[in-house]
Amino acid sequence: MSYNIPDYVKLWDDMIERSSAQKRTTRDDSLSFWDDPVNVDNFVHRLQYNDRTRIEHQLSSMQIPQGSSVLDIGSGPGTLAVPLAQSGCSVTVVEPSLLMVNAMEKYRTLVGSRPIRVIQKEWESAQPDEIGTHDYVIASLSLMMGNIRESLLKMNTAATHAVHLFWFLVPPSFSRGNCDLWPLLHGEPYCYEPTADMLWNVLFQLGIHANLIVETKKSGSNYHGIDELRLDYYTRLLAKTDEQKEIVNKYLEERMIKTEQGCAMPGNAKTAHIWWEK
Repeated sequence: MSYNIPDYVKLWDDMIERSSAQKRTTRDDSLSFWDDPVNVDNFVHRLQYNDRTRIEHQLSSMQIPQGSSVLDIGSGPGTLAVPLAQSGCSVTVVEPSLLMVNAMEKYRTLVGSRPIRVIQKEWESAQPDEIGTHDYVIASLSLMMGNIRESLLKMNTAATHAVHLFWFLVPPSFSRGNCDLWPLLHGEPYCYEPTADMLWNVLFQLGIHANLIVETKKSGSNYHGIDELRLDYYTRLLAKTDEQKEIVNKYLEERMIKTEQGCAMPGNAKTAHIWWEK
């Protein structure tokens, strides 16, 4: 009996292209999501004021020794890079968004960590000679990458000790909201991102036998008030007309909860920590 083994590399790349193409078609401006100051400000605010348990757990689970060299891919505002630099690691980040890089520098200065080297590029376009090699390569919730074969092999080559990846095992809370709302707003199903089970299979297809731990926790996004919550969802869902915004408003009013700080959208996060040693 013969079995047709799926080409997980192709499946991943196809899902990334569909998801990216959908947003390019719907968006009518030239800014990417992370080049919009509103999106970056909202993200940084939630980093500062939401529960930091996930961040602390990620740092603990990687067990990166003090003084190690670390390459952080898609570092955002320094979520992991700044604490690692503060602990004495020599950190290099690959981050395409200038707004995120500026936010990371503010965060780094605030806590007084050592300087962080920045490669302001997408991972796919970063060259091996500028990347160099590092004890550890990490990427946390930043794997919206096409050409996944080359992207992962480049990570593997850049690491001398281990690679640690964190990715969604099921679509995150905002993606599940997109699945509900996107058809109502834009008249088509939402194209969500490939998940961690597919990522593990991609690695296996590439000959990398990785470890995987599933992590589940209650999570949610906190907001100062309903206006901030609405603006975040309008931006994520590209809701621009009054009719679209009213659909979003109704959805949020049925699900949001009031808190001492303002309001929150509850949810459950199920992610995976995938890693392999060299």
